[in-house]
Amino acid sequence: MSSIQKVFDNQDIMREIFSYYPKRCRSCHNVMERKFLDHNDPKVYNFYNLTWRKTENKFCRGYCNWCCKYVFNHPY
Repeated sequence: MSSIQKVFDNQDIMREIFSYYPKRCRSCHNVMERKFLDHNDPKVYNFYNLTWRKTENKFCRGYCNWCCKYVFNHPY
């Protein structure tokens, strides 16, 4: 067994390695910010607000706000 195979067989080491990469949306694969925004604020919930689009959704973990709202039609 090669040393590369040993690393990728160990889930703890893989989790540690992938924690250094930026978190990406599972649907569109864009880089997400890890903070959450208040969805009740009308200034935040905007089509042109790039910060809102890049932020991870509070209810659909692993997906950006854009995909949850416009791809999956998730109601807030």
